[in-house]
Amino acid sequence: MSEKTIPELLQNRVKEHGARLLYQRRDGWSWKQITWLDFDRKVKNIAAFLLDLGFGRGDRALVVSSNRLEAISSEIAVLHLGGVIAPMSPDESAERVIGAANELRPKLVFLERGHPAEGVLDSLESMGSVDRIIVFPDDKITNDKVLNFRAVLKFGLMKRKKLEDELAGIYKNIGPEFPAALFLSPGADQAHTAEVSEGDLMEALQNASLRCHQLNAEDQSFSYLTDASPFAKFVNYLTIYQGSRAAVAEGRKEFYQDIVEVMPTVLFETRAGLEELCRKSLSGLNGRQPGKKLMTDLGNRVKHILTDSMPEGETEALITSTGAIIIEVPEFNLLLG
Repeated sequence: MSEKTIPELLQNRVKEHGARLLYQRRDGWSWKQITWLDFDRKVKNIAAFLLDLGFGRGDRALVVSSNRLEAISSEIAVLHLGGVIAPMSPDESAERVIGAANELRPKLVFLERGHPAEGVLDSLESMGSVDRIIVFPDDKITNDKVLNFRAVLKFGLMKRKKLEDELAGIYKNIGPEFPAALFLSPGADQAHTAEVSEGDLMEALQNASLRCHQLNAEDQSFSYLTDASPFAKFVNYLTIYQGSRAAVAEGRKEFYQDIVEVMPTVLFETRAGLEELCRKSLSGLNGRQPGKKLMTDLGNRVKHILTDSMPEGETEALITSTGAIIIEVPEFNLLLG
């Protein structure tokens, strides 16, 4: 692969795959199909809106969210403008998010509702550098500083027609030396950070893809990740790198409901997440064989599980008994040194 940056990667894959399916997401009782072209338009609509706000090279965006589709598309839009993402778990306290915002001084915050971090909406005046907070899922807005994600897409579509050439010029001039992400030390009182460049990220994706050479464009991945680790943040970018398909749950409850409908062949999950999946599966055996029960819980088609660190003991034995192959992918967390 010759790509040096995430914007270049996406544009090349869109040219290659076009109208092929990239993502599925639940839409009521059915599933919405999102092609590569659809996803590219969404990314560019968001980027156009942000550009019109004055967001640009070197500006920071705090992304307080799980790996849901709104977050993934927003992150890539930020990278298309030469901006820097700073991921945080939505399960962090509002105080921790406010502290990080005051340390990092982001222009924007992308915020997933329904988690403890949502409390920052009651303390907007405490984050002086933040121009806008973009929230999802959409809800009633009572502050001019807060925007619904749907409004960003709507107004971004209108702005994109005027800014198309400018956007193209920006992302074509982004180089591998550009900073792409800042990762905060978990649990620290201060927002100590480690920086990841575009080139570092692309190298990690290339190495991870080589490690996962068994996967191909016909594979369907599935995940729900709330961690703010490089693995939880970037393993979904592997879908774009490899040109495969994906679905992402929008909550832990939805994860268990959706996975049996999606029937993925690949699962992205942290070691801690795998341990929790196995505990939950074992708690409801009702006389069933543990491996078969776990395979049923995962949709009956999972062949490969990508994780940040190999599980041990009962967890490893149970997963292995399903016939699924566990692939440790350390490349992303190694970005922190």
